[in-house]
Amino acid sequence: MTISRKFALGTVSALSFAAIAMGATPAGARPAAAPAAAPDGVGAKGICMGWKNAGGLPGKWTTVNDGCSHFGAKGMKMAYGWKVFKGGSVCVKVKGFNAKGKKTWYNAGCGKSGSVKAPWGNVAGKKEMQIKGAALLRWN
Repeated sequence: MTISRKFALGTVSALSFAAIAMGATPAGARPAAAPAAAPDGVGAKGICMGWKNAGGLPGKWTTVNDGCSHFGAKGMKMAYGWKVFKGGSVCVKVKGFNAKGKKTWYNAGCGKSGSVKAPWGNVAGKKEMQIKGAALLRWN
C-alpha cells in the first residue's frame, strides 16, 4: 500500500486544524494569556451554574427553567433556592419527580427567600420553578 503525498499532506492539515480548534498551541508559539474572569454563572463555570434572574406577577403562576439538563440518580434530591431582590414576597413551587418518574410540582412555601430539596430520582430534566407574586428574584 502506498500513501500519496497529497493524501498525507491533507491528513496532516486536517489533524493540525483539529488540534488548533481544540485549543492546542502550535509548536514554537507562546500560549495565549488566560481568559479574563467571567461573571458568575458564565464561562468556566458554564451557564448551568450560579444564580438566574426571574420575575413573578401578582395572582398568576409564572414558570421559569434553567435551560440545562440535570441527571439524577436513585434517591437523589434536587436543591433549589431563591432570594427576592426587588418587590414583595413570592410563593414558590419547584419541579421534582415522584417515585414513578412523573413530573410533580412541590410546594416550597412563600417569603422573600428560601430553599428546598425536591425528590428527583433517576431522571434527566431541567430545573423549573413556578413563582407567584410581584417581585424580581434570583434563583438556583
